[in-house]
Amino acid sequence: MRETSDKENLVKSYDLANSILPKELPYITYEEADKAAKLLARKFGKLKDAAPIRYRNYPTNIRIRKCWICLSGDSSELHKGWRRLIHDMAHRLFRYRNPNLPDHCKLQADFEAEMVTYVNQSGWLNGSLKPKAKPKLSNDEKRNVKIIRLKQNILRWETKMKRGNTYLKKYKAKLKRLSN
Repeated sequence: MRETSDKENLVKSYDLANSILPKELPYITYEEADKAAKLLARKFGKLKDAAPIRYRNYPTNIRIRKCWICLSGDSSELHKGWRRLIHDMAHRLFRYRNPNLPDHCKLQADFEAEMVTYVNQSGWLNGSLKPKAKPKLSNDEKRNVKIIRLKQNILRWETKMKRGNTYLKKYKAKLKRLSN
């Protein structure tokens, strides 16, 4: 890991970044972490902000780390939950933007503070990224949904059968023409 020699300013910048988030953070599920990582990559990983050696946006197919998910315990610590997700994504995206700078430097800490501010203002900590609950269907509604799907499947396969018969006719006629 590449380090900076300016430790004093680095600590001040990280303290600023950590002070922006509330003291008590909510728990974060896998779905929320997945959405948040993709949205952060889309927002801060644009090609126009990248280093000149980059030729496309930062990829959004991000592997979710276990330490980003926090369903119990103290979710406000740096080693898991929202703080860890933002910290890790800040490092990844900073490296994408500035490949020649150290991983821990004042610029990276300032970039992390910018990301923390964005997360704070976007309302993600209030649960806006949580998946919407699907309404419970009664048994009659479930049965009706299955009936509709079965009818659609029958129509789809009848169409395929008609198309197959049409091709068989064409190929048989072509074979008959060529055989004579």
